[in-house]
Amino acid sequence: MDENSVLNFLRDHPEFLEDYIVSPEVSPDTFERWSIRRAIKFKIPKRPFTGTPMAGGWTIIPGSRLIYETTRDSGNFRQSGECTRILYEITQCCGQIMGTNAVELIVQNDEGAFSCRKTEEGELKLKKVKNSKNASYIQTIVNAANQTIGEIHFYIPLESSEKSIVNVVCTWAAAANYFSEIYNHKSQAGPDSLDVHENIAKQRKLSNFLLDVARSIFHDIVSMDAVIVKVMNFAQKLVDADRASLFLVDSRNRQIYARIFDVGTGDEEHVRVNSDGQKEIRFDMSKGIAGHVASTGEGLNIENAYYDERFNADVDSKTGYTTKTILCMPILIRGVVIGVVQMVNKHNGAFTRQDEDAFEVFAVYCGLALHHAKLYDKIRRSEQKYRVALEVLAYHSVCNSDEVNKLKKIELNNRIIELETIDFNGMRLSELEKPLYAVYMFKTLFSETLRVAYHNWAHGWSVAHAMFATLVNSPEAFTKLESLALYVSCLCHDLDHRGKNNAYMKSMETPLAAIYSTSVMERHHFNQTITILQQDGHNILKNLDPEEYKETLSLIKHCILATDLALFFSNKAKLNVILDRGEFDFSNREHRLLTQAVMMTGCDLVASAKPWSIQTETVKVIFEEFYDQGDAERLSGKEPIAMMDRNQAHMLPQMQVGFMRGICMPCYDLIARIFPKADKMRERCEYNAKKWEELAAEQKAKQEATGSKNGDNDS
Repeated sequence: MDENSVLNFLRDHPEFLEDYIVSPEVSPDTFERWSIRRAIKFKIPKRPFTGTPMAGGWTIIPGSRLIYETTRDSGNFRQSGECTRILYEITQCCGQIMGTNAVELIVQNDEGAFSCRKTEEGELKLKKVKNSKNASYIQTIVNAANQTIGEIHFYIPLESSEKSIVNVVCTWAAAANYFSEIYNHKSQAGPDSLDVHENIAKQRKLSNFLLDVARSIFHDIVSMDAVIVKVMNFAQKLVDADRASLFLVDSRNRQIYARIFDVGTGDEEHVRVNSDGQKEIRFDMSKGIAGHVASTGEGLNIENAYYDERFNADVDSKTGYTTKTILCMPILIRGVVIGVVQMVNKHNGAFTRQDEDAFEVFAVYCGLALHHAKLYDKIRRSEQKYRVALEVLAYHSVCNSDEVNKLKKIELNNRIIELETIDFNGMRLSELEKPLYAVYMFKTLFSETLRVAYHNWAHGWSVAHAMFATLVNSPEAFTKLESLALYVSCLCHDLDHRGKNNAYMKSMETPLAAIYSTSVMERHHFNQTITILQQDGHNILKNLDPEEYKETLSLIKHCILATDLALFFSNKAKLNVILDRGEFDFSNREHRLLTQAVMMTGCDLVASAKPWSIQTETVKVIFEEFYDQGDAERLSGKEPIAMMDRNQAHMLPQMQVGFMRGICMPCYDLIARIFPKADKMRERCEYNAKKWEELAAEQKAKQEATGSKNGDNDS
């Protein structure tokens, strides 16, 4: 089958060709491109809208395949079909980027608001609407006069980064509409204006370019350099120049610079490598045409470069290139010059006033392009940092084979009696031994069904040991799943702790505080636990059936959140009421949950129930962390509380007395009422509290003696 036979078949069967063109085989974008090519090829003039009614109360706008519903009280639809087509394409672009069809374009004019959609025949259909559906997010599109010409309604929630993306795309829409209005105005300006067909061709060319950039900015444009290349290529074609250059302004160093340049045609002596490892060419703003424009913010149209004293001929002398005509325009954002675009050597004669006008308008577009390219460079860099953070998190939540092999080489006795007492000093264990002892405790409690992953956190280990000592001495108190949740929660309750408390996270408005409104760090610790469980080979709960798995995760969350001291007081009050009334019953799920919560607090504070030597050593470490937080708060202009204030270190004994008497002792009193065998924790805490009271009394006596001595000296 040759070409002629195909053409003859299509002529004889036009319905076949029509069915194929409007079928899903041809995408709307392809159909649109064919239509535009046909209009340009045959120079089909774009006629003004006449409002020809159609059956069914809809109206078609000639030239743009746009129809809308007429009403008795409305006149002609004043918004151009080209503008609406641009807005519709932008809307579809946003929908594709967000991965949803739940978007709607609402265009506006003097007659009201119209919903826009595309029919099966490929026409744009407008229907007047009174009240649009409740949108989750609305992005407005404004014209050069800051008037709203359209809205994109999203019926799905959008993240803040997605809203930024939509904002960028709509900026392109506004720029495209601006250019359409400019060229429409020129085509109606009178006999001295360009030929109407040439204006239509330029308008379509510009609109198509803007649409192409809007579509491709999230696909092939991956950096600011790519945006600059697109800008330079189009600017060069816009005024028919031989070469194009774009320089950015470094106002701090009073320099202009470019990363996109041809070294063979530039001044290699000025080439430098910036902090990102990229080559740059830099010039002082006091030199050359571009430097003058960057300094003054005024455009220049030079017919003979060598007759202008501001022209720097050094580049020509080194490259052999002859610069004749120059058109150089500033790029401004909010009145500040951010760059300079320079066109060199128009192919036919000198740059005209019309070139200046077109280029001045285009410079506005350049500013938008560069501004949003910078924004997306920042977003891309932030995304890369986020991925690095995920990699670091994954690295720290997975133990490698070398670490596992080291652990396997260490042998432990079948039973370690001293580990079953609360007096055991975990500080004498090496960092390698701690996870091994954690595995031993886990196996002792749950050796029949489960295995544990590798953990290496000293505090988590101590808390887990306290829970182990409690559970092994009261094995009948909880079910296996509850005991499992308690032990795992102790190991994981401080995963990825930042050394700062919840109050700090909220006052500093950290990202974590933005995610979680209550129990900020505790919720983060639980999420890190889930992250570890999801790692290959680390799901120690995989042998549980779905219901048991769900229940265990729920208990783990409950137990980890219970380590938020803000929750302890309400838990304590509720449990005391139940015990005082003699209503406590281990078979009651609510009673068990309250008991588990208080036990988590008791194990978390276990340092206060350790022998005095361990207690004092631990307190020093704790307060050093507190002081680090206080230092950070003071650097941020906030005054830390006394407990966090390094300058109040002499008050440590008094603060410990308050902590021991206000939180620790009530907690262990409560635990001892439920588990009599845990009374030793209460006794040890009482002993330590009295020791702190002795130190506080000594400190107070010293202060009084010092104050009295100073008073005598004063007298």
